[in-house]
Amino acid sequence: MAVTKIWNIRGRAGSPLEYIANPDKTQREFTEAEKQALADIIAYAADEDKTEKLFYTTGINCSVEFARDQFDTTKLRFRKTGGNVAYHAYQSFAPGEVTPDEAHAIGVQLAKELWGDRFQMVVATHTNSHCVHSHIVINSVSFRDGKKFHDCRDTYKLLRETSDRICREHGLSIVDNPKGRGVSQYVYKMEKAGMPTRYNVARQAIDESVALSLTIEEFKSELRKRGYNYRFDPQRKYWTITPPGWKKAIRIHQLGSDYTRESIERRIYENDPSVRTERLRQHYRIPNHYNLRRRIDNIMGRSGLEKLYLRYCYELGYLPKYRQNPTRLHIVLKEDLLKCDQYSEQAKLLCKYHVDTDEDLSSLMGELRSRMSDLGHERDELRLIAKRSLPEAEITNARDSVKELTAEIRQLRHELKVCGEIQERSDHVRENLGIIDCDREREREERR
Repeated sequence: MAVTKIWNIRGRAGSPLEYIANPDKTQREFTEAEKQALADIIAYAADEDKTEKLFYTTGINCSVEFARDQFDTTKLRFRKTGGNVAYHAYQSFAPGEVTPDEAHAIGVQLAKELWGDRFQMVVATHTNSHCVHSHIVINSVSFRDGKKFHDCRDTYKLLRETSDRICREHGLSIVDNPKGRGVSQYVYKMEKAGMPTRYNVARQAIDESVALSLTIEEFKSELRKRGYNYRFDPQRKYWTITPPGWKKAIRIHQLGSDYTRESIERRIYENDPSVRTERLRQHYRIPNHYNLRRRIDNIMGRSGLEKLYLRYCYELGYLPKYRQNPTRLHIVLKEDLLKCDQYSEQAKLLCKYHVDTDEDLSSLMGELRSRMSDLGHERDELRLIAKRSLPEAEITNARDSVKELTAEIRQLRHELKVCGEIQERSDHVRENLGIIDCDREREREERR
């Protein structure tokens, strides 16, 4: 099963060439009698004044030993020395599926078929990992016509299709249904740790909506109640939803196999009407958020921005001795779960300086800037003292004072940044709390 990738290289072409031609990665298995000779070969190849042809390394339209210079010569010839210096393609095989010789032969064949008529390349097959894999470094400028290598989706598609065809010819397996690019590593780790992301929050909203629906129209209505926009046009290839507060839509099939158009339709039509009625009854009798009850009394003595942010942290369930259940949060708060730490820090700063109004916040920011300026001047004077010809003890004291002032300035700068974030988000916090209060008042009226 061959896996392929391709990406651009900026800087100098020598780095990828040196990496893929590393003898530690391209060496084959040696007998005990050959190990000493192998060590001599590696040491000889590492000498900058010498070269040696490496195992499983092939130059196409160039010499492996002088590939970097020949790449540069081509660029100079056509006066195209800027931008990407090379492109790096990759072909990897399943463990134990191919021998290094076969993998290298396939890699060379792949490079020649795709770009051998126009570009200089170095192909090197690495055997140092559990998966035998080949690297292809491609010059960014064609030696034949001076045109730049064009890397786009079609380039990768052609690379993958050609690799699959060659693998079939050699009786090897291929990836039948490549998934393409998944979520970022950051989102993956957040979801694995159980933290909310817009993706798992979207899955929850879809699951709740599906459970309460018998038709697609009811499903759409439930999504709208949760603040989601959607595009379920039959003429479109993919269904998309846009979470509240976001501009970028999510293709729902990317959320998993249970969230494709066909799976959602099947899940909706398989709902039992009697079970669905009970779910509706339970769902709308229990508020979809946590009632603060007596905990709200703990912040009623506060006022202004201080009270605003403390309550918001309570709503998010972030204050000590209590953790909010994400499934019971009001819909407008779910996206802000990712910013709990920031809201908590902002609330602490407001309490520290007892900031009530926007004017107080602006005044605090002015004081912080003034304090930073005074400390900066004081630090500059101490730095001058540390450069004078004075006793060592005085110089040491001056340097220690500089470090202390630097730490204090850094803290003030961070607090100033937090104040700026409060200015930007305070309207958003007020709006969300207003929505929560309106929904709670409506639910109280419905229960009467």
